[in-house]
Amino acid sequence: MSSRASDMLSQFDGELLEVLGSPIAQGPSSSLATSTATTTKPRRYSKVWLHTPVGRNEIILNNKGKQIWRCKYCSTEYQESGGTTSISNHLKLRHDIDISSAQEARTTLMQANIAEAFKSA
Repeated sequence: MSSRASDMLSQFDGELLEVLGSPIAQGPSSSLATSTATTTKPRRYSKVWLHTPVGRNEIILNNKGKQIWRCKYCSTEYQESGGTTSISNHLKLRHDIDISSAQEARTTLMQANIAEAFKSA
C-alpha cells in the first residue's frame, strides 16, 4: 500500500510542477501578460486593433490586471482606457503607419479646399 501512495504522490508532484512552471502561475511578479477571449466586450472597430499580435476582440491583460493594447511590431503597451489616439500616434511616429479614419480624411480635404478658396479670393 505504501508503493501505491508513493506512486500517487509522484504523479501529483509531476502535475504540480507542470502547473507551477506555467507563466500564469508565476503570479504578479511575472512580466508576461495573459490573453483571453471575451464576448462581453463591445466589438472593436478601430484599425489599431489590426496591429496587435492577438485577435481584434481578444483581451490582453498586463501584470496588474489592466486591459492593454500591445504593438505587434515593437511590444510597446498602452492601456485600453486611454483610447486609441495615443496608439494611432505611436503607429504613425514609430512605424510610419497612418491610421486616419474616413472622417479625418474628409476633414483634412475640406480644410485644404477652404484654404485654397481663401488664397484665390
